[in-house]
Amino acid sequence: MIQTLLQKKYLLYILAFIIVQPVIDVLTTFSIYVLEIDVTFGVIIRVAFMVLMGVLLLLFAMKSKQAKLFVVYLIGLAIMIVINIYLNTSTKDPYYLFDELKFFNKVVYFHVVFLGFLLVYEELTRLKVDVEKKTTSYLFYSGVIIGLVFILAQITGTSLANYASYKKGFSGWFFAGNEIGAIMAMVLPIVALYAIERTANAKKPWFWIPFVMLSMGMLALGTKVGYGGILVVLLSVAIGSLIIWFWKKEATKKVKSNFVVSVSLIVLLAVATPFTPVFSNMYAHLDLLNIDFGGEDAPGEVEPEDEEPVITEEEFQNLVFSSREKYVKEFAQDFNQAPTTQKIFGMGFAGNYDEKELGKDLKMIEMDFYDLFYSFGWLGFIYLMTPFFYYAVRIIVKFVKNLKEYFTYEYMLYGVALLLGLGIAYTAGHVFTAPAVSIYLAMLLAFMNRWTPTIKL
Repeated sequence: MIQTLLQKKYLLYILAFIIVQPVIDVLTTFSIYVLEIDVTFGVIIRVAFMVLMGVLLLLFAMKSKQAKLFVVYLIGLAIMIVINIYLNTSTKDPYYLFDELKFFNKVVYFHVVFLGFLLVYEELTRLKVDVEKKTTSYLFYSGVIIGLVFILAQITGTSLANYASYKKGFSGWFFAGNEIGAIMAMVLPIVALYAIERTANAKKPWFWIPFVMLSMGMLALGTKVGYGGILVVLLSVAIGSLIIWFWKKEATKKVKSNFVVSVSLIVLLAVATPFTPVFSNMYAHLDLLNIDFGGEDAPGEVEPEDEEPVITEEEFQNLVFSSREKYVKEFAQDFNQAPTTQKIFGMGFAGNYDEKELGKDLKMIEMDFYDLFYSFGWLGFIYLMTPFFYYAVRIIVKFVKNLKEYFTYEYMLYGVALLLGLGIAYTAGHVFTAPAVSIYLAMLLAFMNRWTPTIKL
């Protein structure tokens, strides 16, 4: 039975699960808005997948010392969570056990899935499967589905608003705008890679159409993450092409063509920027901060001469982090005043909220590294993040040691996808703490650790 479950086709099914993630997210929206239920299809399917990966880890543990180590690590993580719950039930009053467990489940999801993916990729590599081709294809199809959903939602006029306030933006048929934005940013480099691998002539850039589709969806979101993701990917392709061109002395037609296409798209993005929701939202945010960069004067109002608007450091942080920096200060204050046990093992979900916050929706900072640190404390945070940083450093070391050989489109764009995920986790959150997003990060990190790039352009 074990050998049957670990056969190549079943392991590939596990990787192919990434393709249906957008469908699951649309079903989640359907559950919330149409069926009006709290336990959505997305929750059920993703929990089932996590259980499957847990079973897979146990099966691998029967024949792999590394898998045994992974299982021991997860048991240790479970113990840390139990200690966190035990200590906070006597510290936080009231203590919302269901909310705490829901949060811990979201956080643990990344670890179970990531460790499972590591073993899946290791086994597929041993079975001589072209994991780069499979992974790129699966992520590409996932990106295409997301792009199509956005287009259909816009055409039918059924797209959900991404903001409930003064800002503009649409999230297609996806319930969580922040989460789908993070997903799109991580998938976009792989969609670009799919196009690059097939574009041999700048006069025939047809393979970049899926990239443009997905980019249009990212622009429709109206978020800095969406716009920034597109710009980072295009700049990476353009600069990477130049480096390959001059450093490797291999000015192939393919490299030149992709350089021309990427630069053309950068120019197109620049021209389109003033008409995008994110451009309007930035001005709206500046207006909220009472900063005027040349808007129309109110009736009877005279603009002072020779007076340029100045953005303070505090206002700049607010513009970048959208008020999250204020929550960081509040959580830091609570953490500094917390008992030693909480400093070591964490304050749990939403920190040490006070009576004024009871009855409201308890909020996190929405900057993942801060959220995880204050929720799990010094010891818990170090234990929690050790696998991520260990395997991330391994990728960096492997790249630096083989810099010239590994500087290919494949390695570069998978690295960009990882860096975007990491950057979004720090600035906007919803990566490590959202299973719908963390599965992509887990797959990317596991893939890059188990894959040795072939030297090709």
